[in-house]
Amino acid sequence: MKYFTTVIAVQDMEKSLQFYKELFNQDVVVDLGENKTLTCGLGLQQGLEHIAGFDAGTMKFRSNTMELYFETEDFDAFMKLLDSYPQVERLHEPKTFPWLQTGIHIFDPDGHLIEVSESMYSVACKQFKAGKTIEETVKLVQHPIEVVRAWHERYQEEKKELISVCGTDCSACYCFGKMCNGCNPCEGKVFHAAEGKACPIYDCVRNKRSMQNCGKCSEVPCKIWLDTRDPRFSDEEFNQNVAARVQALKKE
Repeated sequence: MKYFTTVIAVQDMEKSLQFYKELFNQDVVVDLGENKTLTCGLGLQQGLEHIAGFDAGTMKFRSNTMELYFETEDFDAFMKLLDSYPQVERLHEPKTFPWLQTGIHIFDPDGHLIEVSESMYSVACKQFKAGKTIEETVKLVQHPIEVVRAWHERYQEEKKELISVCGTDCSACYCFGKMCNGCNPCEGKVFHAAEGKACPIYDCVRNKRSMQNCGKCSEVPCKIWLDTRDPRFSDEEFNQNVAARVQALKKE
């Protein structure tokens, strides 16, 4: 015996499908006519009363006795999307719960309660970034220590991935998440490099020397570093930037 899925009753299938597709990016993966399964596994059933065999008059579409729960890594982006649908009813405006998670409760077209909150992993990462220990984070986010410890290990690995080969913290860059997803994920083919080519520093380290980063090179900072200077920097700012990157590589 195993749990298979959750099915909710809907009165207007097309209206419900539009709601879950536009707000939650859900598609139909199994179409059985009046029963459709969405990407997340949620089932929508029109005419549930006929299948279950009970009086339609007993159905309560706004019972407030359960909720559908969604998490997002970018809560602000979801709120911008939600704001473009003023017809969607909200139980309350966004609020931060005692465990530091920010979320909102809304209703789908049939009155089913839905919670959308930032992921707890994201909440924990904010604490790690602020310098909180695992034990301190456990108290703040109110989750078991083994869960928080696993989040911390994941955070450390992802943090390493966001340190580029030249020691730049990509997550702190003004381009990150907009014009670029980070030097390592895009294999050095950042927006400011020649089309289809990798940044000269990345190309030298990974493609020509097969090294992890510039920290293994005795010539750092080299001529390639100087030639790839951000034109926005003054001489003083550039020297400070180089020193910070070298320091970051030493830590690595």
